[in-house]
Amino acid sequence: MNISENGMNIASMQINPYQQGNNASQRNNANQTSSSEIQQQRLQAQEEKDNTEEQKQKLNELAQQLNKELSPLNTSIAFNFSEDIEGLYITVSEKDTNRLIRKIPSDEAMQLMAKMKEIVGMIFDKQA
Repeated sequence: MNISENGMNIASMQINPYQQGNNASQRNNANQTSSSEIQQQRLQAQEEKDNTEEQKQKLNELAQQLNKELSPLNTSIAFNFSEDIEGLYITVSEKDTNRLIRKIPSDEAMQLMAKMKEIVGMIFDKQA
């Protein structure tokens, strides 16, 4: 019985180095996975930033095209892009006198949107 117990100990001793090597390789794989996930997140953030800039440019181009299309009307309708609210706003005015008839969204609503974005930015900046 002693021999078989010793045999088991020897067998387990032979397995242990492999298990330790496997544990080290598993840790190494986990570290590689973490760094690849971080790289992937950075790429996604850069793509989102690029997409946002591209969308802003497309909105500006669309606004200019709509302004050209609507210029023959008696009222002047202008589509503009606001950096503060990161969106379009529309102004309707009389063509002859340039008197503002309506602005959508209103100045007050645009100021409120800009302030809310600022506050949300401050909240997340403080938490990070």
